[in-house]
Amino acid sequence: MYKKVAIVFIAFFLLTCLANVALASNDRQNPSRQEVERLIDEVARKRGIPTVILKSVARVESVFKQYNSDGSVYTGSRGSIGIMQINNRGAGFDTRRLKYDIPYNIEAGATMLLRKWDTCVRKLPQFKNMDPNILEHWYFALWAYNGWSESNNPNMIPYKYSSGRVKKYSYQELVFTIAEREYKQPIAKINTKQLPKRGLPSKGLILDTPKDFHYGDIDKYDTGDIVAVSCENSLKIRDSAGGKQVGSLNPDDVLYVIDKPNLQFGYYWYKVKLKDSDLQGYVAGNWITKIGEVKEETCDENAPFKDVSKAWGLEYITKLKDMGIISGASDHFYPNKTITRQEFSVMIAKALKLGKMYIELTYEDKDTIKPWALEYVKSVTAKNFFYGFEDNKFRPNYNITREEMSKILSTIVGLDDLDIKLNYKDLDKASPKNVQYIMNVHSKNLMNGDTKNNFNPNKPLTRQEACKIIVGLLDYIDKVKK
Repeated sequence: MYKKVAIVFIAFFLLTCLANVALASNDRQNPSRQEVERLIDEVARKRGIPTVILKSVARVESVFKQYNSDGSVYTGSRGSIGIMQINNRGAGFDTRRLKYDIPYNIEAGATMLLRKWDTCVRKLPQFKNMDPNILEHWYFALWAYNGWSESNNPNMIPYKYSSGRVKKYSYQELVFTIAEREYKQPIAKINTKQLPKRGLPSKGLILDTPKDFHYGDIDKYDTGDIVAVSCENSLKIRDSAGGKQVGSLNPDDVLYVIDKPNLQFGYYWYKVKLKDSDLQGYVAGNWITKIGEVKEETCDENAPFKDVSKAWGLEYITKLKDMGIISGASDHFYPNKTITRQEFSVMIAKALKLGKMYIELTYEDKDTIKPWALEYVKSVTAKNFFYGFEDNKFRPNYNITREEMSKILSTIVGLDDLDIKLNYKDLDKASPKNVQYIMNVHSKNLMNGDTKNNFNPNKPLTRQEACKIIVGLLDYIDKVKK
């Protein structure tokens, strides 16, 4: 009798677990191509890779697909994972995050491509000065991303595998073709006569840059820029460009750029000085991001922060500082730095005086929310002012785009049923489901376009832009109350 009961209980338990797994799988959906491309753009700019190169890689690898239609993870025949098709055998990534954390998967893809770039610089064929901002220079790194194999030798295409399968395109040239066809970015073809008719090119091969080469969009920094370390682990600081290590920097350390970029050994190197320290040296630009400029700093005693006296948003920053809604770090506000979802959650919760909410967050990535933001994220979530993504993640470190902000504001003030014509020239770049929110905030004068009549729906908001929006929101709420 007891054995039968035990068997029934175990069977019920297993069925329940399987049902929960099935439900969880079905909840996983792919973001829109537009959203994935936006994420790739952010990662590429942060990692010093031309955006069109990284997007074209993702397009070739997976057509921007992380999940299959049944919610299972999109996996290649050899176990490669997700959008960037990462093969994690010996690569050192977190396999679970590769499967279920889309930004992490994209970051891993950028890291892998940079590893292949580094391999080219050190021991594979390359171009003479290996400027990473010249698109044609990524030819051999892309070849290696897919596998340093003769199957990617264009002189052997079509390539017939022993299995009988035929490869019609070399990987790197397919990526360049996608860049031109889908992103309207021409990339000069390599003279294949410089490559062997069969097998792999010599590792010592050095090619001239094609005469009709094309530049990418890598961000460069200048003397006087303020940057922050943007890697997960420590960053080496060296005595010269590519020289000996003289120290280590931690994630989010603030640095002052004290010299112009120096292209050496395939990287842009920057001479920097650690804030509030005598430590200085050289770091590669792939692991730093700009957060301000020294010229923005001031000794003006009336300015709420050292770096805002010349900011166009000074009025709004001052007002929110006086209201206790914003605070800086070491007397700096970094007005031109993009604002994250968790940072804005704090600002909006304070601005609307939302009380503490005793709820349990259900976001899959709730553990990645910073302790200082957690209670505020709970508050805006409880009020439904903020929302998670389709895969039930909050993504606290994501930037907020202008079209996303239009939805947040519309959720707070209410969405009117409007039928007005917007004259923004770039409205077609917005997600169709967000046009109603853009229309709503425009009609309430909460957000407007730029001087060129563009709304810039996919542009991330800066911290000072967020301040202006919150001041406008509070003014609107006061008018409605009256």
